[in-house]
Amino acid sequence: MSSEPTVGLFVPLPAKEGKKDDLKNFLLKGRELIDNEPLTLQWYALEYTGDAYASAPTFAIFDTFAAMEGLTAHKEGAVAAALGQNASSLLSGGPNIQVAEILASLVRKGEGKVGLRVLATAKADKVSEVEKFLKGAVPLVEAEPLTVQWFTFKLAGTNTFGIIDFFEGDEGRNAHLKGKVAEALFAKADEFFESTPEVVLVNVVASRVL
Repeated sequence: MSSEPTVGLFVPLPAKEGKKDDLKNFLLKGRELIDNEPLTLQWYALEYTGDAYASAPTFAIFDTFAAMEGLTAHKEGAVAAALGQNASSLLSGGPNIQVAEILASLVRKGEGKVGLRVLATAKADKVSEVEKFLKGAVPLVEAEPLTVQWFTFKLAGTNTFGIIDFFEGDEGRNAHLKGKVAEALFAKADEFFESTPEVVLVNVVASRVL
């Protein structure tokens, strides 16, 4: 069976007021359940950081699968069931479960502890060019030894593209932000996107990477 991710789920999780710690603990427990899902290739629980999220804590789950079979099994599994049961008590909205079409990825050994989440909506006449550009960015990522995992995707049914990537520490993340991928992306931003790509720094709460 292929171990290359082709599809994933991106699920933002805005915490209800006063429930930040409870939501984080829920995600830590969810990590234990993922070991029972052999078709889930990569699973990450993320916490958004920065001033914008100090008063509105936000988490997210990002996970990947080799095929729709794995995604379907995950959506019918214990983690999804637990999220459904606890959403009303832990979340201020949602969860907004979005299918991600994985365009390209790089998965190296290493524990991602910090990361980036980038989202941008392509102009209607630039969708195919953005997709080609992101697929072609793999060699630039391969040249970054401190980038341990990197995924680029398109949210199904939209013109929104994303990048989620992980590093063992701030050194790797800072190097990536100053590197050729970021430089190339922002050089094309005005041409490709409806607005400037939104970059959010994240901490990894828990993960499982096959």
